Amino acid sequence: MYMEIIKKTNELIRKLISDDDLEYMQDILIQLKIYHQITDILTYILLVTLIVFLLLFFISLIFGVSVFIVLLSTLPVMLFINYLVYKKQKRLDSIEEDLPDYLLQVASLLNAGMALESSFDEISKNMDGYLNDEIKRALIEIRMGKTFNDAFMDIADRCDSYNLNKAIQIIINTKESGGNLSEILIVMADDIKQTQLLKRNKKTSVMMSVMFLLVSAIIATPFSFATIQIYTIFLESVGKTNSLIDVIPIASNGYIIIHSLLVSILIAIVMESNYKKCIKWIVIILPSSMAVFYFSKMLIGTILGI
Repeated sequence: MYMEIIKKTNELIRKLISDDDLEYMQDILIQLKIYHQITDILTYILLVTLIVFLLLFFISLIFGVSVFIVLLSTLPVMLFINYLVYKKQKRLDSIEEDLPDYLLQVASLLNAGMALESSFDEISKNMDGYLNDEIKRALIEIRMGKTFNDAFMDIADRCDSYNLNKAIQIIINTKESGGNLSEILIVMADDIKQTQLLKRNKKTSVMMSVMFLLVSAIIATPFSFATIQIYTIFLESVGKTNSLIDVIPIASNGYIIIHSLLVSILIAIVMESNYKKCIKWIVIILPSSMAVFYFSKMLIGTILGI
């Protein structure tokens, strides 16, 4: 019966999601070195989410806990998204870290008289990592008939790295114009190393501010609103009415969500200098703050006997 449920769910996912979308998602998993079928992963996430949803829903009915706790049923999805974001960032960091040394080795082989494509092929045999995997894939595509320019521009599209994209464009332009590519690669590698050093120094200098924002968003704010809500309920239980008792739960959830979004944007701007990268912080901060909020409510309520 268990295998039959998985099979039926798998078939449902294939009907709901087009083959092109599944192929695109599968390619992303392969890039992140997650060698599992995307349909199997989506099947297990869907089933686990459904089970968690039913458990939390019945708990909320039996123990009278706010039905907002059902939102926690999305935790499996959030955890998987967090994992993918972490893997993608790790992949990008690895590519950025390996790029200067890769360019220097290509420049060294070019100075020794080797052709450009042969230089990449020779280096790919002795290197490892995400960047080398992309180079190997491009070389295979070239042997299968794709042009050098198209194969390497596809690397830039898949990796979403500014430095890599810039390096590939310079390599292609210099190759077509006949310039001295080895000298350009050496200068570029040195420039990328200097940029990486500046970024590391910047992250170190702002780390305390980021930690303050994280503590505020994940612990302080949710705990404060949980305390306010339980205190309001406690006052009502001893006969002191409060006209805000119906508004406080909605206001608390709304403020926590808005605060989490704003903190995520601020951290993205401070750490990455790009507000668009706030998504990787949102999927961490928002579920964590909501979990702390409801856990704090249950803990304080239990202590006060409410």
